[in-house]
Amino acid sequence: MYFLKCSNCGHLNELKTEYLTFCKSCNKVLKDNFADWIKANPDKTFEDFKQIICTTEVTETANSKLKSRSPKGLKYWIGFIIAFAIFYAIGQLGGEKISGFFKKPAFNKALMEIASELNKTCPVMVDNATRLDNSIALPNNVFQYNYTLVTMLKDSININDLKNYLEPRIVNDVRTNPAMKYIRDNKVTVNYSYKDMAGANLFNISVKPEQYQ
Repeated sequence: MYFLKCSNCGHLNELKTEYLTFCKSCNKVLKDNFADWIKANPDKTFEDFKQIICTTEVTETANSKLKSRSPKGLKYWIGFIIAFAIFYAIGQLGGEKISGFFKKPAFNKALMEIASELNKTCPVMVDNATRLDNSIALPNNVFQYNYTLVTMLKDSININDLKNYLEPRIVNDVRTNPAMKYIRDNKVTVNYSYKDMAGANLFNISVKPEQYQ
């Protein structure tokens, strides 16, 4: 079932016909109605319109859960895997650390070990809307998580609102999560990359040492 969301009052108007033009709640003209959209996209179809512009019950449920759910559980779950991988790397590289801190070449190798251990569990759904695809250790002391929002399309969500919602929570988790201690101690930049269900890039959140120290 597809809906057109009213930009004026937020009401979800069930899309039963391509002639839906006015919001059934506030009677305002729907900004993204099919009649106007097809003029700018004459090569598209009504089915394209539904996929690109409209929202579904599944998408709205996922968006609602994303806004209402604290990401703490997800971050601590990932943190547990990171902690396990770090201790594994310490065991493999224990002879190469000095005063509790890795030498740079050894720590770079440790980051690769962390990514390798984490990727053994991937891809994995971390909630109803988010899949962790993999992680990678990048040059210049950067560690990156790659996520897919499996129920969302780039053109059907407010990318800035979603990024602004997630970013302070992610920064706070990197700053306070005990499992991230070695990441903080070694001043690692942590990247979070998000794509939509079609593989289109949505946004990247980069947490630098100066943000968590």
